[in-house]
Amino acid sequence: MDFTQTIWNDNSYQAYIEYLKSLADDKYKEFNSKITPISNESQIYGVRVPKMRDTAKLIAKGSFRAFLDYVDALDNKSLSHEEISIYGMVIGYAKLPFGELCQRIRTYASKVNNWACCDCPVSSFKEIKKYIEEYKIEIYRFLKSENPWEQRVGLIILLDYYLCDKENTEYALNEANSVKSDEYYVQMAQAWLIATAFAKQRDLTKDYLTNNFSLGDAVLKMTVRKLRDSYRVTKEDKDWAASLLKK
Repeated sequence: MDFTQTIWNDNSYQAYIEYLKSLADDKYKEFNSKITPISNESQIYGVRVPKMRDTAKLIAKGSFRAFLDYVDALDNKSLSHEEISIYGMVIGYAKLPFGELCQRIRTYASKVNNWACCDCPVSSFKEIKKYIEEYKIEIYRFLKSENPWEQRVGLIILLDYYLCDKENTEYALNEANSVKSDEYYVQMAQAWLIATAFAKQRDLTKDYLTNNFSLGDAVLKMTVRKLRDSYRVTKEDKDWAASLLKK
């Protein structure tokens, strides 16, 4: 299927679905179904991430707006894991102007229903790097959402694009600290963000954990686990992190 020349309509989209199914790996589907919180297993075909990325890049070279608009008209509940993931990746690879980028990412975030179709597509939103200050209002929107998957989108954006210097790392930690949630996948995103910040801005993050951290024991335990598993953190710092659990 030549995605660079595709005219998106009912027939071509059905051909696209059949193409995705042809890429499926049954063993990967079984594995992915176990680690991805989707209630209906049939919503995962089992397409590996590199193949999804390759597909998204080809769609982004063609009539990508027609593709995105077509998916927008579908019922979110009918979308497979792969459809949501590729939809998000296309937004990243299309290199959209800022206003459209914001609007498209908002729509994508409303479709997210598991950690994998959040984290992989968000890593393709590299255009955000051009709009670090301007995009903060969008992050605020996600973090204040009542939808935990939208909150995770905001946190993963912070993790991927805002740990670039001391000032923005401090901003990212403060924003992560503002999200109080009992949702596991939100808490895990917070812990991952803090641990990554520690590896990049050790002193700043150590001070945050000592004086400003207010996310509760669950997130602290996840953060310490992430730090102890990290190859970018010294043994001394891992021991120090573990000592936080004893206080």
